[in-house]
Amino acid sequence: MRQQYSSYDECVDFFKSAQISNPNLFKVESIGKTWENRDIIAVSITKNIDTHLDKPALFFTGTIHAREWIGIELSLSFAKYILEHIDYDPQLNDILDRSTLYMVPCANPDGFEYSRNHFSFWRKNRRNNADGSFGVDLNRNFSVGFTPNKDTTSNVYSGPSAFSEPETAALRDFVISHENITIALDYHSQGNVFFPAHNFIHEDAIDAVDLNLLAGNMAEEIKKESGREYGVHMGKPPVHLISGSGREFYYSRGALSLVVEVGTRNISDYKEHMSENIDENLPALMFALTEVNNYKKENALPRVDNFIATDVKSKEVELSWGYPGHETVYFEIYRSSKKKGFAQTSNRIGMTKLNTYTDKNLKSSTNYYYYVRAVCKKRHIKSPYAQVLGVRTHPAESMFSKILYPLADKIGYVGEKTKKNAEHFGNNSMFVGISESKGECFGICGFSLTTIPMNAIITSASISFYPMNRVSVQVESYGEWRVGQIDERTIDSTSSFDDIKNAKTLSYIDRPTGSAQLAQGIWRTYTFAAQEISVLQKSLARSEALFKFEGPSSLPLDRASQLMQWDIGYGKFSGGLTYRPKLDISYTVDEAKLELQSSREFTALENEIIDNKLLAGYDKNGNKKYSCIEFDLSQWPAMDNTVISNAYIELEAIDINSTNKIRFHIEMIVPCDGEKTYEKITTRDIIERIGYDVSVADIKSEPKQRFVFDTYAINEMVENIDNRSKAVFVISASSHKAILKNQDVTFMDSKRVKRPSLIINYIKKRRNAPDKVENLRHIIENNIIKLEWDIPNDDGYKGSIVVKNPFRVPCSPYDGQKLYGGIDNYTYDNFGDSTVHKYYAVFSYDDVPNFSEPVSIELNSEVNR
Repeated sequence: MRQQYSSYDECVDFFKSAQISNPNLFKVESIGKTWENRDIIAVSITKNIDTHLDKPALFFTGTIHAREWIGIELSLSFAKYILEHIDYDPQLNDILDRSTLYMVPCANPDGFEYSRNHFSFWRKNRRNNADGSFGVDLNRNFSVGFTPNKDTTSNVYSGPSAFSEPETAALRDFVISHENITIALDYHSQGNVFFPAHNFIHEDAIDAVDLNLLAGNMAEEIKKESGREYGVHMGKPPVHLISGSGREFYYSRGALSLVVEVGTRNISDYKEHMSENIDENLPALMFALTEVNNYKKENALPRVDNFIATDVKSKEVELSWGYPGHETVYFEIYRSSKKKGFAQTSNRIGMTKLNTYTDKNLKSSTNYYYYVRAVCKKRHIKSPYAQVLGVRTHPAESMFSKILYPLADKIGYVGEKTKKNAEHFGNNSMFVGISESKGECFGICGFSLTTIPMNAIITSASISFYPMNRVSVQVESYGEWRVGQIDERTIDSTSSFDDIKNAKTLSYIDRPTGSAQLAQGIWRTYTFAAQEISVLQKSLARSEALFKFEGPSSLPLDRASQLMQWDIGYGKFSGGLTYRPKLDISYTVDEAKLELQSSREFTALENEIIDNKLLAGYDKNGNKKYSCIEFDLSQWPAMDNTVISNAYIELEAIDINSTNKIRFHIEMIVPCDGEKTYEKITTRDIIERIGYDVSVADIKSEPKQRFVFDTYAINEMVENIDNRSKAVFVISASSHKAILKNQDVTFMDSKRVKRPSLIINYIKKRRNAPDKVENLRHIIENNIIKLEWDIPNDDGYKGSIVVKNPFRVPCSPYDGQKLYGGIDNYTYDNFGDSTVHKYYAVFSYDDVPNFSEPVSIELNSEVNR
């Protein structure tokens, strides 16, 4: 297997040969010497190589850890790709006309050769330490966050001081002398995940959105190539973040910096896995190169700011943003269903020169995330992205939604060989799959359904889990992870492995997830199908739903683990509420029906008003006959807590005196003041037409006709009901003929038995948000920010959601990091930095939920942002 990999000398020889054959495209230089006197080479690749410093650049580093051979192999493959395609690939030529690629194919030549020839699992360089041990972890030897470590035998020994090693000093000097570097990619193995740089304070930096999107876009390129899903995982609290790494040093120099973890083993089987890993990463590298121009440090386009949702409805979101006016600039808007998504042509929803955009035809009760950037068509560059905007569309008119979270004692895992399964609940993480040490492991997640009414009719549901670490998934394509609802009545103890293993499965949810789709840091959602919803529906009677998360139950030869780690949102090593599993349920309730018969009917003719008669058509002179219908609304339900799901007017034709040349329609009109006259009816103020026209042929076929209100007509009726005690409708005739005479239809019998009816189906549901909380304030308690507020005196108030956003007042409960949701009047920002500028917002909610406008507070406004 190792013979299929290149040696360091072979790598150097290849690049020197490329320089000889393509001197205007390749440049090879030594940037330092190792302890064993090997050259550390850097390769520059661009068209017109002498101009490399004049172009923005991507900086590639590989194999800084000796046993992670992917870096050196990927650099060789990418260089070969460039050589093979430069003569005819227009995109590649355009990229290299405008940007530079710098590569240090192997940042640890001594360690790499030791790994190849002596001990394959070697990680460090080959410094001869004073105590006779060898090696420093070069990725702990940079200056940013450098942490001294006296254990020289440790695999993560950081060295006697920052940049004590010739390899890291060479990388430092190269980066400092190449200010044109705008993106840095450091290639490692294993994990199939991108790790963006972090700032050590657990608060998003202004360019965190760019880091996540660079990673997300590269991940999307990989997915297009192989179907494999790479994760995106910026260090999150309270995980101990890596100190002294190259990633953070490059980031400190102004570059967007990512670590890319490739594959599931340090040294993969070359033919079966490594070659595939290389092939899928080539288009990702190409994409990264297309972005370097957009982040150059001089004359860059400014970032779009104040990106907010000005209006959110069930199927529509209105966006707006700020930007300095310029005639050559337009905007690209992207929509994602994932918080850490991508922004490419496939999910670009619009381009505009305006500072507003309305996104339509959305799904109700659904989370969406928006990105926007400016584009200068004259300079062919794009701005950094505006801060990501999160929203959730409102429930549909007759719907409610609930997002449920498990209590601490209902979320955890049980292991076949673990001795203290009861201690796995409410504590840090959930392991699912199998390993030699833990045996088979099942995740358990239980939800109380007591907040959902017993008469609820569930229409959709999904359950989501956050994968926090996939390093222990050691096989690239092996096994599936699936979620099933189990019958809690068949279990004596949720902490018993045997009880959980043998529990009755009521239904499996959605399709299982293959190991190649386990993306660390990207929520995995399982959506209920109709049959699975029916099982969940029956659980309402028991007020509880229990789910089992299972993975592979056996291991292939020579592998010790296929175990995925998921966050549970509890415990000091979890990410808290933001990463807690959730059950998202949409439901409606049984409808009530109100049927009103008309309270007054009359026909308006040119010369008279005839009461108690409904005649529509044309008179002998060709003038229209209008049928007018009034409904008394005194029995109408109070609209503050009522939503009409559908409404229609029902008419029955009694006598037809017409050819098939006439059609009839119904209009809702503003009631006429004073005495009813033909002139007032002909000049009526129309609110909205109801339903579709019907022809005489339709009426002859079916005398009883329904005119159904659309959503707009319902809203108009409701709005007008608030101001009046009656609703008035007119039946009007129309024809394509210029003149029609002596044709009409009678729509009511003379005894008024078969009067028109107005039928509405409705549910009891609040239409307006509860009152806002009051007196939002903060204190510092044990160096932790504590927020407090006063609960409003409103019967509809069910609780508050607290959201943090470093860049703007959150415009929705989903626009930032959710810190709390519940009925208390306080919460803590356990991981937030008390010295950093940020905004907090509190939203009141009811049982729909309708959310109030935010009550916000700004902290540390004087801090330089």
